[in-house]
Amino acid sequence: MKTRLAICFAFLILGTISARTARSLPQKDSADERLAAVTLLRAINTAEMAARNDQKRFVGFAELLDSGALDSAGKHYGNAWSKLQLDRTAGGQPLPGWEMHFTVDGNGKSYSVALSEKSSHDSFFTDERGLIYEAKPL
Repeated sequence: MKTRLAICFAFLILGTISARTARSLPQKDSADERLAAVTLLRAINTAEMAARNDQKRFVGFAELLDSGALDSAGKHYGNAWSKLQLDRTAGGQPLPGWEMHFTVDGNGKSYSVALSEKSSHDSFFTDERGLIYEAKPL
Protein backbone atom coordinates (compact mmCIF):
# COMPACT_ATOMS: atom_id res chain seq x y z
CA MET A 1 0.00 0.00 0.00
CA LYS A 2 2.83 2.38 0.91
CA THR A 3 4.52 1.57 -2.41
CA ARG A 4 1.40 2.49 -4.39
CA LEU A 5 1.02 5.71 -2.43
CA ALA A 6 4.68 6.60 -3.07
CA ILE A 7 4.26 5.89 -6.81
CA CYS A 8 1.12 8.07 -7.00
CA PHE A 9 2.90 10.87 -5.15
CA ALA A 10 5.88 10.61 -7.53
CA PHE A 11 3.57 10.86 -10.57
CA LEU A 12 1.84 13.87 -9.03
CA ILE A 13 5.16 15.66 -8.57
CA LEU A 14 6.33 14.77 -12.10
CA GLY A 15 3.05 16.04 -13.53
CA THR A 16 3.38 19.34 -11.70
CA ILE A 17 6.97 19.79 -12.91
CA SER A 18 5.98 18.95 -16.49
CA ALA A 19 3.10 21.44 -16.45
CA ARG A 20 5.34 24.24 -15.14
CA THR A 21 8.01 23.46 -17.73
CA ALA A 22 5.47 23.46 -20.56
CA ARG A 23 4.11 26.86 -19.48
CA SER A 24 7.61 28.36 -19.38
CA LEU A 25 8.44 27.31 -22.95
CA PRO A 26 7.82 29.95 -25.62
CA GLN A 27 4.55 29.25 -27.40
CA LYS A 28 4.09 29.77 -31.13
CA ASP A 29 1.47 32.36 -31.92
CA SER A 30 -0.91 30.65 -34.32
CA ALA A 31 -2.51 33.93 -35.40
CA ASP A 32 0.88 35.35 -36.43
CA GLU A 33 1.74 32.20 -38.37
CA ARG A 34 -1.60 32.26 -40.16
CA LEU A 35 -1.14 35.95 -40.99
CA ALA A 36 2.30 35.16 -42.41
CA ALA A 37 0.86 32.44 -44.65
CA VAL A 38 -1.97 34.65 -45.92
CA THR A 39 0.42 37.57 -46.46
CA LEU A 40 2.70 35.37 -48.55
CA LEU A 41 -0.25 34.22 -50.68
CA ARG A 42 -1.43 37.82 -51.14
CA ALA A 43 2.04 38.85 -52.27
CA ILE A 44 2.22 35.88 -54.64
CA ASN A 45 -1.16 36.81 -56.17
CA THR A 46 -0.07 40.43 -56.62
CA ALA A 47 3.30 39.42 -58.13
CA GLU A 48 1.63 36.92 -60.47
CA MET A 49 -0.76 39.59 -61.77
CA ALA A 50 2.22 41.85 -62.48
CA ALA A 51 4.01 38.97 -64.26
CA ARG A 52 0.94 38.31 -66.39
CA ASN A 53 0.70 41.99 -67.33
CA ASP A 54 4.43 42.27 -68.15
CA GLN A 55 5.18 38.85 -69.64
CA LYS A 56 1.69 37.72 -70.68
CA ARG A 57 2.07 34.59 -68.54
CA PHE A 58 2.20 33.42 -64.94
CA VAL A 59 5.60 32.34 -63.60
CA GLY A 60 6.95 29.99 -60.93
CA PHE A 61 7.95 30.86 -57.37
CA ALA A 62 11.70 30.91 -58.11
CA GLU A 63 11.18 33.43 -60.90
CA LEU A 64 9.02 35.62 -58.64
CA LEU A 65 11.85 35.62 -56.08
CA ASP A 66 14.71 36.08 -58.55
CA SER A 67 13.04 38.93 -60.42
CA GLY A 68 12.26 40.85 -57.23
CA ALA A 69 8.55 40.81 -58.13
CA LEU A 70 7.61 39.05 -54.89
CA ASP A 71 9.39 41.63 -52.72
CA SER A 72 7.93 44.46 -54.74
CA ALA A 73 4.43 43.04 -54.29
CA GLY A 74 5.04 42.26 -50.63
CA LYS A 75 5.87 45.87 -49.81
CA HIS A 76 2.20 46.68 -50.35
CA TYR A 77 1.46 44.70 -47.18
CA GLY A 78 3.70 46.82 -44.91
CA ASN A 79 4.56 45.38 -41.50
CA ALA A 80 2.97 42.03 -42.30
CA TRP A 81 5.52 41.61 -45.12
CA SER A 82 8.51 43.01 -43.24
CA LYS A 83 7.86 40.61 -40.32
CA LEU A 84 7.65 37.63 -42.66
CA GLN A 85 10.44 35.11 -42.06
CA LEU A 86 10.72 34.09 -45.70
CA ASP A 87 13.41 31.50 -46.45
CA ARG A 88 14.37 32.29 -50.02
CA THR A 89 16.45 29.12 -50.41
CA ALA A 90 13.87 26.57 -49.22
CA GLY A 91 11.73 26.19 -52.35
CA GLY A 92 9.03 23.95 -50.85
CA GLN A 93 9.15 25.46 -47.36
CA PRO A 94 9.48 29.24 -47.65
CA LEU A 95 7.91 29.80 -44.21
CA PRO A 96 9.09 27.93 -41.10
CA GLY A 97 6.67 25.10 -40.33
CA TRP A 98 4.74 25.46 -43.61
CA GLU A 99 4.96 23.35 -46.75
CA MET A 100 4.23 24.99 -50.10
CA HIS A 101 3.07 23.42 -53.36
CA PHE A 102 3.34 25.87 -56.26
CA THR A 103 2.23 24.88 -59.75
CA VAL A 104 2.16 26.82 -63.02
CA ASP A 105 0.68 25.12 -66.08
CA GLY A 106 2.89 24.62 -69.14
CA ASN A 107 1.41 27.58 -71.02
CA GLY A 108 1.63 29.96 -68.07
CA LYS A 109 -2.13 30.54 -68.22
CA SER A 110 -2.88 29.37 -64.67
CA TYR A 111 -1.19 28.74 -61.35
CA SER A 112 -2.10 27.34 -57.96
CA VAL A 113 -0.45 27.59 -54.58
CA ALA A 114 -1.14 25.60 -51.41
CA LEU A 115 0.42 26.38 -48.03
CA SER A 116 -0.05 23.70 -45.36
CA GLU A 117 0.99 24.11 -41.74
CA LYS A 118 2.71 20.92 -40.60
CA SER A 119 1.70 20.72 -36.94
CA SER A 120 -1.92 21.88 -37.05
CA HIS A 121 -2.68 20.84 -40.63
CA ASP A 122 -4.29 24.20 -41.42
CA SER A 123 -4.01 25.06 -45.10
CA PHE A 124 -4.52 28.01 -47.39
CA PHE A 125 -4.97 27.87 -51.17
CA THR A 126 -5.01 30.35 -54.02
CA ASP A 127 -4.89 30.39 -57.80
CA GLU A 128 -4.99 32.76 -60.78
CA ARG A 129 -8.40 34.10 -59.69
CA GLY A 130 -6.66 35.73 -56.73
CA LEU A 131 -9.03 34.34 -54.10
CA ILE A 132 -7.52 32.82 -50.96
CA TYR A 133 -9.26 29.85 -49.35
CA GLU A 134 -8.75 28.33 -45.93
CA ALA A 135 -9.04 24.60 -45.26
CA LYS A 136 -8.97 22.68 -41.99
CA PRO A 137 -9.16 18.98 -41.38
CA LEU A 138 -12.52 17.62 -40.34
